[in-house]
Amino acid sequence: MKKAAIYIRVSTTEQAAEGYSVAAQKDKLIGYCNLRDWAIQDTYVDAGFTGTNMNRPGIQKLLENLDEIDIVLVYKLDRLSRNQRDILFLVEEKFLERGIDFVSILENFDTSTPFGRAMMGILAVFAQLERDTIVERTKLGKERRAKEGYWNGGPAPIGYDLIDGRLVINEYEAMQVKEVLKLYRKYGQNKTATIMNEKGYKTKYGKWHGRSIARLVSNPIYTGMIHYKDDLYEGVHDSIISKEEFKNIQSIISGRSKNKKTQSKYLLGGLLWCGYCGARLKSSFSINRKNGTRYYYYLCYSVSKRPLHMVKDPNCIGIYWKMSDLESKVLDQIKKIKLDKYKFINQYEIYYNTNKNSFNKIEILKNKITNINKKIDKLVDLYQINQISIDTISHRVEKLYEEKKMIENNIKMSKVNKENKDKKIPLDILLNIFSNFEILWKEATQEEKKRVLNMLIKKIIVTDSVEVEWNI
Repeated sequence: MKKAAIYIRVSTTEQAAEGYSVAAQKDKLIGYCNLRDWAIQDTYVDAGFTGTNMNRPGIQKLLENLDEIDIVLVYKLDRLSRNQRDILFLVEEKFLERGIDFVSILENFDTSTPFGRAMMGILAVFAQLERDTIVERTKLGKERRAKEGYWNGGPAPIGYDLIDGRLVINEYEAMQVKEVLKLYRKYGQNKTATIMNEKGYKTKYGKWHGRSIARLVSNPIYTGMIHYKDDLYEGVHDSIISKEEFKNIQSIISGRSKNKKTQSKYLLGGLLWCGYCGARLKSSFSINRKNGTRYYYYLCYSVSKRPLHMVKDPNCIGIYWKMSDLESKVLDQIKKIKLDKYKFINQYEIYYNTNKNSFNKIEILKNKITNINKKIDKLVDLYQINQISIDTISHRVEKLYEEKKMIENNIKMSKVNKENKDKKIPLDILLNIFSNFEILWKEATQEEKKRVLNMLIKKIIVTDSVEVEWNI
């Protein structure tokens, strides 16, 4: 049974209008679902919101839940948006790209039908005309502003406030920017975000997330520069970090270890390097819009041209590798390995080296952490009412955080040890896998396969052929 998400929007002036109230739309949409035997995944409502922008809580929540949806259903097309470009963006790039159909019952608009697809083409034409007009009007203005060193609109990046069209340093957030960069030298983006939140830090946009860390560490705005298209211009705003420090961070980003933990289903993630330009390879997929089939592939970051800090050569001649083809070539080479048993055992012990110590009194330690969190919250509150300075809060939070981390490490040690033991593939099973590779490889879980590959392989260099560098 297909799962439909119902989306309802009414503006303030439409709330009382016949046929446009939330209740009226909901009745019609539920009836439509019942008629077609669709299950209702959820109902998303934006009451009192205009349709001319996307900053609506209901539509944003719907976008967060797209993985749970087969169909998005509205009463009328303008309920989704009154902006043709926004409709086209939502339907084509958010819904259809994920194999989700879109239906508007009043216009009989259904992207699973020939008429619905034709309507998408008409929308695209009008949206392109509107887009071209806007681009023509604003392109020169934006480029001129960038060359003059001014921010080109949108929310101010973390660390700055936008005052009278200019970026002005927000001291509290600037302190956090420096803390993020300090942590990022040791940890990845998600771990850095977790630590920042544990320290009680918040920005004007709320809590820290991995994506906000990733944007921050690769944004040259903090060096006093303005980025426009592919060019950088000297900004009129003050820098938070030096250009040299930013350059060092970019080197760290490029050289992150292939051994970082990942839940990716792509077997070769983190192991692949382009033999043409030296960049890493990324995994991605495309979707057949007719039948929803996904096609998975690997390609060089330089070929994809983003993110910029991962690009080594914009003119790289690297090719798209069908995922199954590249993985098959690597597995074929594994099958040909003449295993040095003793060297393999040594590598196995290195790979699974874990600390076996454990600690007691977990509940007492947890209470200590609770008390530390309260102290951190109190410090943040004092700062927000101007009772303590930036330097004071930074120093005190750092000391409390270090104390907290020591306690947490004690708590986690025994748990981590158990998890490592649970994940560890017994040596005799691994040796058996290589003795009967083709049969047993098919029975291994995806996580087991990835651990085996990371233990065996140092790196894989890809051109139009495949070269494997081994750890054993």
